Amino acid sequence: MPSFPTSLRSALRLLIGLAALLLLGACTTPPAFLADSDVIPVGSRIEFWVDHDDFGWHNSNIHIAYLPRPMTGAEARQWAEGVGNRDAGLQWTRYYLKVTHPEPYRKEYRTAVFPTRAHPHELVRH
Repeated sequence: MPSFPTSLRSALRLLIGLAALLLLGACTTPPAFLADSDVIPVGSRIEFWVDHDDFGWHNSNIHIAYLPRPMTGAEARQWAEGVGNRDAGLQWTRYYLKVTHPEPYRKEYRTAVFPTRAHPHELVRH
C-alpha cells in the first residue's frame, strides 16, 4: 500500500466520509402516495406545497398542524383548493399535499401534483 502524507490521508478520509453520507442520503425512501380514498388519521400534519410562479416549489405557510378528525385524501384536496384560492391564488399554478402521520409511526405520504388557475380570468373546464 502506498504511503501518503498525513494531511493527504486525512483529506482522503474526509472525502470518503462525505461520499458515504451522500450515498446514505440518497437511500432514503420518498413519501408514499396518498390517494383520494385513503383515510388520514387524527393527529396527522398536513402541509400545503405550491409551485410558485417566481420561486418554484415551496412549503406554504398554510397547514394543519394536528388533524382533529379523520379525513380522506379527497377531503384534504378540497381543503387545499379552498385555502389556495384565498392564499396567493394568483401566484402559483400547481400544488400537492404532504401528510405526516402522528407518533409513533411518523410515516409520510404525498398526493399527486394538481393544477390550479394561474389567473382569475382563466376558465377551468372539467
